[in-house]
Amino acid sequence: MAEPVEAQEALPAGEEGTREGVGEERREKRPPHPPHQAVLFLPGVLREGLFHAERLPRGVPVALGGKALKDPQGEAGEGVFALWPRTDEGGRILSLQVASRLREPYEGPQAVVQGVLLYADRERLVLLILPKGGEGFKVGLKRARGFAARLEPKKAYRVEGRLGGPYLLAERAWPLGKYLQAKKEGQPLPPPIQGRENPYLEPREGRPKEGAEGGGEGEARKGEGAREEAKARREPPPRPKEAPKGKGPGGKPLPRRDPVRVWRAPEEPPDPAPPDLGRPPALGKGQVMGIAGTGPYYLVLLPQAVPEWWPKVERLLPEFPRRYEVRFYPDGSRAVVSGDLEALKVWYKRVLRG
Repeated sequence: MAEPVEAQEALPAGEEGTREGVGEERREKRPPHPPHQAVLFLPGVLREGLFHAERLPRGVPVALGGKALKDPQGEAGEGVFALWPRTDEGGRILSLQVASRLREPYEGPQAVVQGVLLYADRERLVLLILPKGGEGFKVGLKRARGFAARLEPKKAYRVEGRLGGPYLLAERAWPLGKYLQAKKEGQPLPPPIQGRENPYLEPREGRPKEGAEGGGEGEARKGEGAREEAKARREPPPRPKEAPKGKGPGGKPLPRRDPVRVWRAPEEPPDPAPPDLGRPPALGKGQVMGIAGTGPYYLVLLPQAVPEWWPKVERLLPEFPRRYEVRFYPDGSRAVVSGDLEALKVWYKRVLRG
């Protein structure tokens, strides 16, 4: 939708065509170029030279410009106003100028920027605005969520969007020349650049255009062959197919593993015979009963302790939780042998408690 006449008059470079009364010298000196502009449309109130709007970003200075500066009383009132924004390269609004109040209902985009694209990445766009009068300036726009289409620098675009907090947000775009041509001829607008799609991108180098003139059948086959060869170079060699789970190479089933043959560590270490069957491991100095050995482990009772403690040991032997062995020695000593030191210690404490 085209901007109202009042809005076009308020824009720095919004006039389409040349003004009447411009001499031939000026037309020769400056060749015609598509109108560049940056404008923001906001509903608000202009009274006594002050502008108020609910959507106005906080802390942004607002001044009068254009028709509002020349005739503030004539532009005063309530309605939709055309404002000239100045931004940083990230799209944050730095200042605004109130240009004019629209006399007719406005249903177009909230923000319009027309200029030459200087820079574009995934986050922002930066356009150069070259007005017909005055110095050029840059306007940045932050990409709206979902607008990720690739744009070509050094080409003129019309970018439409909205105000998002303190930022100008870009939502869609058109090549400026195609957009203005359709408007001039009264034709439907060309498809916009939006989302991730840009229908106006030129094919990259090395890719022949489809339906290109002047190419014979042999050239087409040659191009196809070159593409096939390039594709083969890019693709990694195919990986060998992995055998299905439970099958070996060639799809043959793996031999069944006999669980009986699987070796498992025993729960308790083997119980080798003591180096000397004639006497038990030595106890500490002065001890007549206690645990000795470095594996297996012995609860040793010397002959002095046997009459008093052996009946208690025999009574609690059935409660010993591990495999054990009772040994009798020629000198009258006796011992309970086990491979589990911790179990032997716990059980020995029960013997001492009686």
